Amino acid sequence: MAKPKPAPKLESRADENRSENKPPLAETNTNDGPKDEPPKRRLRSNYTFPSEQKQSDIKVEYLPFAEYHGVIEYHTSMHDIAFSCDQLLQWIHRQPGDSAATIPIAFDLEWPFSFRTGAGKTALMQLCATTDRCVLLQLSCLKRLPMALLELLYHPRVLLHGVCIKNDVRKLARDFPEVDGDRLVSKCCDLGVWCNTLEGSSGRWSMERLVQAILKQRINKDKAVRMSQWNVLPLSEDQKLYAAMDVYITQQVYHKLTEKQQQQQAEQEANAQFEQQLIVSPPVSIDVLPADCLQTANSPTQQDASCKLPADKSAPENEQAAK
Repeated sequence: MAKPKPAPKLESRADENRSENKPPLAETNTNDGPKDEPPKRRLRSNYTFPSEQKQSDIKVEYLPFAEYHGVIEYHTSMHDIAFSCDQLLQWIHRQPGDSAATIPIAFDLEWPFSFRTGAGKTALMQLCATTDRCVLLQLSCLKRLPMALLELLYHPRVLLHGVCIKNDVRKLARDFPEVDGDRLVSKCCDLGVWCNTLEGSSGRWSMERLVQAILKQRINKDKAVRMSQWNVLPLSEDQKLYAAMDVYITQQVYHKLTEKQQQQQAEQEANAQFEQQLIVSPPVSIDVLPADCLQTANSPTQQDASCKLPADKSAPENEQAAK
């Protein structure tokens, strides 16, 4: 019986290189420069990149937590919500000023969120017209918003403000079709955009960062409360305080930005007046002579009296001392 022929031995690429007295591919150095420099190109690189140095820990300035000790009104029924909004409308009518004077009201919404179903229907609306009273309106129990609430939101003197408030307004319009979202968006003020205008900066602001930058305070953004079920009645005391703090601190930020804007406007007006005075009456320098004096500079005997510099008072004394 004939013996089977052995299978031909497959020679690897590395063996071929060794047979031809060539170094392996991994050891091929394609760099023609100095030996200290890493190779410019390799088929198989064993170069180890240096690890990045860790930045030193930034020392964060201690900021106190903001506190709210005002009144929290919490309404859950249609009748109570309508009555509270009517009270706010009467308060607006009693405020001094003409019809063009705006009345800022902090505005915010809360709704439940689930990672499976996404954002739920708007459950709570927070309003703050004065820093000593916050109004919480439970909307999850309503099928339709009361007319008094719509009149309050559409009032020509009311200026709704907040951080990313336009997204909240559009959310409210999607959940309650009787709300005109475009109409409300046109009369809203985004505090983050306003802050960028005053500071000459860009970027998106969160409420937490805005409070730190403007008020030098911190707010407690507890995730357990923020992600809680806002549609379950009644709300807990922690939920009420969290919701009231949001609009209270928003109203504080608005007043602080208003003061900053007024200060900038006053500085701009003062600078404009100063520049106008320089144009009307430029400062006279003693180092600059009038044009008439320059014309007669070559003939001192013909100089006008107004061109003569004041005589040195110490000259007579020096002459007497010389005599």
